[in-house]
Amino acid sequence: MAVPTLEAELVVEMKAGLGEGSIWDSRSKKLLWLDIVGAKIFRFDPVSKSNEEFDLSSFSPFVSSVVPISQDLDPHGDVVGVTLRDGFATYNFRSRSLQRLGNDPGVQEGERFNDGKVDPRGCYWAGTIARNSAGEILAGASALYCREADGAVQVRKPKVSISNGIVWTKDSKVMYYIDTPSARVEAWDFDLSTGAISNPRPAVSGFDFATTGFPDGCAIDTADRLWVARFNGGCCGWYDPRSGELLAEVRVPAAAGKQVTSVAFGGENLEDLYLTTAREGFDPAAAERCPLAGSLFVVPKAQLAEIGAVPGQPANQLKLAP
Repeated sequence: MAVPTLEAELVVEMKAGLGEGSIWDSRSKKLLWLDIVGAKIFRFDPVSKSNEEFDLSSFSPFVSSVVPISQDLDPHGDVVGVTLRDGFATYNFRSRSLQRLGNDPGVQEGERFNDGKVDPRGCYWAGTIARNSAGEILAGASALYCREADGAVQVRKPKVSISNGIVWTKDSKVMYYIDTPSARVEAWDFDLSTGAISNPRPAVSGFDFATTGFPDGCAIDTADRLWVARFNGGCCGWYDPRSGELLAEVRVPAAAGKQVTSVAFGGENLEDLYLTTAREGFDPAAAERCPLAGSLFVVPKAQLAEIGAVPGQPANQLKLAP
């Protein structure tokens, strides 16, 4: 049976090489997002429609994730946590300065950090992706790491291929995680006291690169249902991870191409849905067919309400040792 389908609207036209990492910062009331390969952070203000740009290429060739830090440390949203090619740092929007956090695990040649999020304890989870000299993904050559509040960095899941979406349920008992080439979303039991994960099992599966697209970034709503960006699928899928059922799809316009990379709830009450896109590996013909690839899109709350969607969960904030 066909599921409801919505089409996202263009909000920021951009030719980001790898638009990614969307996350709402409740401190500044702005959407943070990235161009990973351009080493840029963007801050989109839905009220003024401005999209500030911060170039971090002098610090690192890549910026792969961005997260808000604790409101107690920075109530105005001037400082965020980031992952660079080789590890964890903070970035100050006002001074445009970067501070590395240290204890990075060390990455190999051709390896870099990828998607990351903060857990309910305030600890920063992020995984890596590795390629050979020909640019091919090295299966199982990467890992998922967690940076604890005291600064220690631990491997939480070895033998990862392309580490992507991570979210936690409202009760903090389950972590959902995506290693993209596995073509599934995994559920893990999560221990709030230690951050330990156990008992992995499939939550959403059945993805195919050529038809549905593979799972990439994801978001979670207040009913603990998942919104999963589908790379090469041109859309985001809304799923019930307890049954694996697809509830609805949000598509980007054809001119945006098929590389939907991340999804995040935003707006004052987390009722709007934002999607990032990319133009990775585009040749001139693909660039001409998809002039909006790399742009930022949104589905306003009124459209989401039509399909019975509920608001998103607030992003966890990064805690840092004194």
